[in-house]
Amino acid sequence: MHSAYIRITVKKDAVLTVRLPATTRRRLEALARQEGRSMSAQAERLIEQGMSTGAPARGHVRTARSLAGVLSGGRVPTVADFREVRALISASLRRRTRLHDDRRR
Repeated sequence: MHSAYIRITVKKDAVLTVRLPATTRRRLEALARQEGRSMSAQAERLIEQGMSTGAPARGHVRTARSLAGVLSGGRVPTVADFREVRALISASLRRRTRLHDDRRR
């Protein structure tokens, strides 16, 4: 009897670079060694495993929080405050423009 081997190669088409704390990388390396996998295969397995549960195993999902009331009780700027700030910014820009023009000459 003749055995036939069928080789199926699945080409991976995406590269992902991830920054990890050194301790996490060492844990990933150790786990990959224990399970006889490359670090890439181990990371893929762990990501797939984590995503298959449908919810984050640890931590929490960040949601947008309302800003309503965050500034309550604070000082509300007046029109005079805005005018003062605008005058300060304009003066600063004029000084910079003059310095720049003087350096060109």
